[in-house]
Amino acid sequence: MSQAIGAMPVLWLAVDDPPGPDSDRGAIERNAIALLSGRSREEIDPPTSAWAGLRCHRQTVCESGLWNSQHVDDAYEPDFLDLIEHYVGSVRPA
Repeated sequence: MSQAIGAMPVLWLAVDDPPGPDSDRGAIERNAIALLSGRSREEIDPPTSAWAGLRCHRQTVCESGLWNSQHVDDAYEPDFLDLIEHYVGSVRPA
């Protein structure tokens, strides 16, 4: 499992604003979880039957396909994708 996760590419976005529900960080977190959650709609890419989250005691984790309980029932705001694009555009190659 660790090797599979370690092989995944990661993009670090520097969102330098104070944390809070109205912050860009909060908007990105909330909407990314809502977009990826399969709890309240048909899943685009459901977890495999071997995913450990299916055995979690939290129903929200089992049903959403995410290790999250917050925001899994929210609807995402499509405008948040523009916010992601803004921060991705400001990433400097290493």
